[in-house]
Amino acid sequence: MATILYGECIGPQETAKVRISDLADQGCDLETDAFCAVSDGDVSLWIGAVGPFHASATRKDASHLALRFKEPIDGRIVEHFRRG
Repeated sequence: MATILYGECIGPQETAKVRISDLADQGCDLETDAFCAVSDGDVSLWIGAVGPFHASATRKDASHLALRFKEPIDGRIVEHFRRG
């Protein structure tokens, strides 16, 4: 079963509560409410109280985004969240 994390994605003009999946050092997938206005481009991601992680977002559909981190996340952080 995949670990789902909760966080916040902050864009230039919008902020959204997100569900984070497939967290890896290079990026992750985000799920938002369908009405979320976070758009493609530069964003910051907070995973709980940890962050910000600067990333580039690409919208996959109305409620899903793919994030690619500007700098890889330290493997210890990724492992911490994978263990729950």
